[in-house]
Amino acid sequence: MPSTRELRSRSVFLNVPFDKTYESLFIALVSSLVAIGRVPRCVLELPELGQGRLARILRLIRSCGVSIHDLSRVGLPVRFNMPFELGIAVALARVQGGHKFIVLEAERHRLVRTLSDVNGIDPGIHGGKSSGVVSCVFSHLGRPHGNPPVEEATSIFRKLQSAAPNLKKTHGRSSIYSRAIFRELFESAIRLATERNLVEG
Repeated sequence: MPSTRELRSRSVFLNVPFDKTYESLFIALVSSLVAIGRVPRCVLELPELGQGRLARILRLIRSCGVSIHDLSRVGLPVRFNMPFELGIAVALARVQGGHKFIVLEAERHRLVRTLSDVNGIDPGIHGGKSSGVVSCVFSHLGRPHGNPPVEEATSIFRKLQSAAPNLKKTHGRSSIYSRAIFRELFESAIRLATERNLVEG
């Protein structure tokens, strides 16, 4: 059983758009993080018990050593949630310390136009592709030595991607963004990574 400190160091908060077109990228994030021994966390996993969404987000970000913020959704309708949550992570990193954050984008150089306050921070560019997400995760969070082959994370992604339609059907959901489906995706990723000897069971 990992200690609280160890779990925090492995946990990665996901601040991403919960829309239909992002589903494959979300699955790629879960797959690649698990493949390198990280624990993906997001607000989906916490039930609403009267605290409000913002309180849950604050608690979750603080419980994670790293957060990933995808700012690639810039069309209409305007989405402010992702930059807002990035602001929380920046404040934690600068004021309290002990928190790191990664910014993702789909297009190079667009972030300097959409959020110029983060000028000087180089985002990971995924190009709107699952393979790009896997590459970003390995580049930013992979270990200096001993990372699994990228193909292993891609293989886990493909299996989870193929299971997603059945998960939505089973849970009566039109998208994968539910507490139950997120849990099943994570547990399936752990099982697949364990079978491949990427993580300990």
